[in-house]
Amino acid sequence: MGIAKGLVGNTVCTAFDELLDTRYSKYILSREFNNGKLFCSMTSSVARDSLSLLKGSLIDKINDKIGEVVLKDIVLK
Repeated sequence: MGIAKGLVGNTVCTAFDELLDTRYSKYILSREFNNGKLFCSMTSSVARDSLSLLKGSLIDKINDKIGEVVLKDIVLK
């Protein structure tokens, strides 16, 4: 069960990296998937606020890419 959770988390993070625009990805310090939430630490508050407006569509795109609903929220810090 632990391996499956790790694989899902890795898949979510990989899909996030592939779908995220480069103007935001350069500000991502770290990301971690836990209990349906993707936690992202960012270095720029301006980029964080801008990305927060796109969270809904990004969540939908990630879930579509994976093929099932595993990501429920993105938490930007």
